[in-house]
Amino acid sequence: MEKITPFDIPLLNNEICQYLSRKDLTRCVLVSKTWASQFSPVLWRDLDCSNKTPGILAFTRQQDYIRTVCNIRIECNSIIREQLASLPLQRLEFDERSSGILRKQMRVMSVLERIPTLQHLKISLSLDYSTIHQQWIRTLEALPGLESLTLTCRRLMNGMALQKVLQACRGLRYLSVTLTGYDDELEEEDRQEYKEAREAIRSMPPMRLCELFFNSFADVVQENILQPLLERCPSMEKLHIVDVRSGLTLEHLTKTLKENKLPELRHLALGAHRLGDGIGDVLEVVLHNIVCGLDSFVLEDQNGDLAAPPIIHHQSRSLTRLEMLDTPISPWTLSDLMAGLPCLRIVKVEIDENAYGYRDHRRLNKDWKCVDLRSLELDFGSVDVYFDFDDNGWKDSVEKMCMDHVFSQVGKLTSLQELNLECEQDMYRKGHGYLEQLTGLKQLKVLDLTDTDYKKLGKQEASWMAENWPKLLQVSPDHLPAVFKKTLLRKRPLVEFIKG
Repeated sequence: MEKITPFDIPLLNNEICQYLSRKDLTRCVLVSKTWASQFSPVLWRDLDCSNKTPGILAFTRQQDYIRTVCNIRIECNSIIREQLASLPLQRLEFDERSSGILRKQMRVMSVLERIPTLQHLKISLSLDYSTIHQQWIRTLEALPGLESLTLTCRRLMNGMALQKVLQACRGLRYLSVTLTGYDDELEEEDRQEYKEAREAIRSMPPMRLCELFFNSFADVVQENILQPLLERCPSMEKLHIVDVRSGLTLEHLTKTLKENKLPELRHLALGAHRLGDGIGDVLEVVLHNIVCGLDSFVLEDQNGDLAAPPIIHHQSRSLTRLEMLDTPISPWTLSDLMAGLPCLRIVKVEIDENAYGYRDHRRLNKDWKCVDLRSLELDFGSVDVYFDFDDNGWKDSVEKMCMDHVFSQVGKLTSLQELNLECEQDMYRKGHGYLEQLTGLKQLKVLDLTDTDYKKLGKQEASWMAENWPKLLQVSPDHLPAVFKKTLLRKRPLVEFIKG
């Protein structure tokens, strides 16, 4: 009877490869010709050129296997650049710091036109030059299979040229546009062209875009490009505006929502630092008009406490993911959010270090209603600067009252699988911090200790975690105290320590 090896069972072979690092795959390739034939396609499928671009010979020998090339420089060797056209590439990402001289950008675009299999592309171009943006439009037209584009332009380009580029992107599902440059770089004639571009965009056919990432530092771009573009994207599911330049941008977003031109919008991310104290009123109107309900909301703002009420009021029935890591909120607002958004599955928030100066017992006594929460990342701010858990002053402090409440609620999250509590106190020490209050986390799989004081963790803490968290599989960082790691591995051999 012929001997069967794992290589004869494709499903098993694929399963094995999922758990092998690149170093493991490299060793496997060197074992024998049989092993090389099985593992080379996996080893060379995704190529990262961050540290070193493989030689010409390697590209030639392995060209049938390569599907992804990341972090390659536009100024790379001309032979390798031409070699890209012979690869069955699905994803190509140029180093975002690399744009190269105009001549090399033109050559790269001519290469791209000869990769019909390309689906995902990331590139930086000097689109403010007419020769570049004209060639770029031809390149986009030559890539009918392109689904995803991440595009960076180093300077503001002509408004009508930008409109033509966007029109050439009409078949994309994902578009990320970063336009650096400011309004003061533009002459009056340039501003007039942006107004003409606005009308041209409004007359464009509907686009296929499902996800848009938009980043521009210029008011004229948001007013004349972003606003009409949203009206042409009826399939939009995800929208990320990195820097909302003024309330006018969100007013137009509200108008677009009211007219039901974004009926599929489920994920919204806003960088709203410039809106100041008006964020609450603006969000009240925007979130009210997302009738279908958001699945996720990401906010970067300076007034998280003002933003919370409209989030709770309008999205309590649908919101499953909330991220406010760059939007500090008070402990009282955290309590309101966790009690008012029962559908939450993922939460990432930051406590305002200046918000501990007053008490609001009534709001802090609320029970968290998001009992099915799966992932929690919570930054306690600078609570560690003022107290040690052993200090007498800590016992009667507002900080202790807040943390007592938070940990009493975290311990009830029986579905929690990932936990990251950032605080430079040693809050995970047994008999000293809050470890014993987390007995209920029986589903916990991932524990991130990177931003805590983990230096005093030892045998007791490891034994407690092994006993009380039966599904724990991953702990970070990897440079935890040796006795802690040794004890935990002895009791839980499958636990993996990874870099923080």
